[in-house]
Amino acid sequence: MKIKRVCQLTGLSDRTIRYYIEEGLISPSYTENYTGRRTYNFSEKDIKELNDIAVLRKFDFTIEEIRSIISNAETSRAILPDVISRTEAALIHCQEKLAALSQINTEQSYSIAELAENLLKASLALPARDEKITVNIAKTLFAALKSVIISGIVWLPIILSLIVVIKNNYQYPVFNPWMVAATALSFFPSVVVLVISKIQFPFRQIIKRVLLVFCVLSVPVSFILSLGIVSKSETTAFENYRHFDADCIANRNLLFQELFPVWPHYFENVKQADGSYETVYSDAKYYYHYYRGFDYTFDIYAQWPLNEAEYHEEISRASALFHNAEANGGCKFAEIKKENYHCLILYSGDEPFTAATDNYSYIIFAGNEEGKIVRYIYCCSLENGADQPYYLSLDW
Repeated sequence: MKIKRVCQLTGLSDRTIRYYIEEGLISPSYTENYTGRRTYNFSEKDIKELNDIAVLRKFDFTIEEIRSIISNAETSRAILPDVISRTEAALIHCQEKLAALSQINTEQSYSIAELAENLLKASLALPARDEKITVNIAKTLFAALKSVIISGIVWLPIILSLIVVIKNNYQYPVFNPWMVAATALSFFPSVVVLVISKIQFPFRQIIKRVLLVFCVLSVPVSFILSLGIVSKSETTAFENYRHFDADCIANRNLLFQELFPVWPHYFENVKQADGSYETVYSDAKYYYHYYRGFDYTFDIYAQWPLNEAEYHEEISRASALFHNAEANGGCKFAEIKKENYHCLILYSGDEPFTAATDNYSYIIFAGNEEGKIVRYIYCCSLENGADQPYYLSLDW
């Protein structure tokens, strides 16, 4: 039975009943959530004891006296005279109480139930006593602080991980399933604490304290793991051509803006039988990869075939751009033959077509005379060789 219903049956307030529980006068069963907040479940026996206590409190038995009688009925022989004496001295105007108490045989031992039964008739006209409880501010503040700390310990791993994932602003996020699983596993102590709070079993408090320690340890673990949930930004969809993450410096590189065509020749709109047009991609390839760690790494690659006139026009345009950039300085220039491709390269870092072991930046234009294919590549990394330049993995 819940405490609200018990208040209705006994006439006692919620706070008074909780006060009697805190003082150890009754001990109803309860469940406890992860913060220590208890939800009580009262039996018929608990209600009978509350009614008995309420009767004695109407007659000014102190909490200590009631507790003493509960522990040992023999103490009532010494307590009753004290109660009568206090009533005679302090509550002269309450003749109903004094008359009722005077009828009790002080030489006889009484249990709480027996005392309540003898005094019940006299108490019917008296309201249930609402305890004047002095709030212990320090105790209340400590309980609130404890609740906040425990809530933080339990929920922080989950909340922190959600913040990390939500704040990730990759344009084309790629989720790492292993990191998702590992991060979810790091929430296990928190989930178990929340679950066992609703279950009664032996050693629950000890197990909960152990789990709270693991919750604390899981905070940095879940934070680090959640950083890897979204591992990179990556796309091969043609419609995403030249649409990059906001902090990718390719957006601010003038040579890139001039080299990579704004209107690439990788598609044509073909008229259909019904008069509509359908976009058809002509053997084009596109790849964009961006990773932001302590610094950044990105690869931009585009390729498509041209007709002969367009091909030679593009070769001339790109050659002029590269030689003009070389003349202005700031980067090293290389012009090399790689398989069937003639490559123009502006770079910093290691020599072209070698594995990178340090920071690098490569802007490449490559043309295949035989297939009339052009390639546009921009690879850049400040991650100290954490990734190799993308062009090294291409089939040349």
